[in-house]
Amino acid sequence: MADKKEMKIFTLSEYEEEEQYLNQMARSGYLFEKVTLPGVYHFRKIAPVNMVYRIDFNPKKKEDWDSYKQMYQDYGWTYIQDLNEYSYFCKVAEDEEEANEIFSDNQSRIDMMDRIIRRKMLPIVAIFLCCVIPQAVRMADGMYTDRVSIAFYILWVILIVLYVYLIARSTAGFVRLRKKYEMEK
Repeated sequence: MADKKEMKIFTLSEYEEEEQYLNQMARSGYLFEKVTLPGVYHFRKIAPVNMVYRIDFNPKKKEDWDSYKQMYQDYGWTYIQDLNEYSYFCKVAEDEEEANEIFSDNQSRIDMMDRIIRRKMLPIVAIFLCCVIPQAVRMADGMYTDRVSIAFYILWVILIVLYVYLIARSTAGFVRLRKKYEMEK
């Protein structure tokens, strides 16, 4: 069987689901090699393996990169790639009971989630409130008589609905994760 590419979209709060997807692909005989935008996952066909993938979000300065990567290597994790400030790591798990977390405690998980919200979610919401909504209000006041204007208006409405859906889905995911992490403390 040949190598494989799959397109999957995960929101900002679905990093655990993305990890599970990559874990399952390895158990199915597809080793994760990289992900490219917009969500195209590249796999290499191998014998099924119990590989554990973890994703960390830790925007770092260039001079801190080597120590960051070395810290994970010291704990047995192999660095795969960075994409959009998310770092992908993996290691082979001997058994299901093996400790396969990159975080030492739930507070570390909450801290990572807070970094994602500050660095990714808040700018998205700000752009939506400052740019998308005002433009939508201006467009609603206009008269659209020609087909091109109507097409652009419909496209804009679709994009607004998609934007609202993604913000709501990410927000709900962050609320769910925060409750999960706080309950496990």
